[in-house]
Amino acid sequence: MIRHLFRKSYRLTLVAFFALNFLSQSSDACTRVLFSGSDDIVITARSMDWAEDMHSELWVFPKGMERNGAAGPQSLAWKSKYGSLIVSGYNVGSCDGMNEMGLVANLLYLAESDYGQPKGNKPLLSIAAWQQYVLDTFPSVSKAVDALSKKEFDVLAPLLPNGSAAQLHLSISDKSGDLAF
Repeated sequence: MIRHLFRKSYRLTLVAFFALNFLSQSSDACTRVLFSGSDDIVITARSMDWAEDMHSELWVFPKGMERNGAAGPQSLAWKSKYGSLIVSGYNVGSCDGMNEMGLVANLLYLAESDYGQPKGNKPLLSIAAWQQYVLDTFPSVSKAVDALSKKEFDVLAPLLPNGSAAQLHLSISDKSGDLAF
């Protein structure tokens, strides 16, 4: 029994050491890792390699909030089904978070991100609200992928408060170890 606990503790310590070492390296992009271990242990970690201070804060959102896509009169509207804890970016939107069902969502930099112009009369969702919409609406990766693949809204990626293009993509993972980008 003690040997099993030691091995388990040793493996977790080793994984944490390598993850932190990997995440502490200098880079020009955000990095995300997911570890799925024995005993249903799932750990998601990421680096925030951004060129400037995003003035991040921790925010707690209860379930039942009336929300909108922050994209003008054609904004998507929804009521949050799940509460969440998030990290804000520039005090305007969610960039990392986890909901009460164990769904984790991260917005990560990707230079090739281009969401184009809105098409037709679909509801609009600002990229600043995209991650929060996912946390508010879905309990798992599979449910999110099923719904998001229907493309029932367009994502708007306006300029960030610092004047840079919002070249971001969304990654999600859940307590089962499932993940999607």
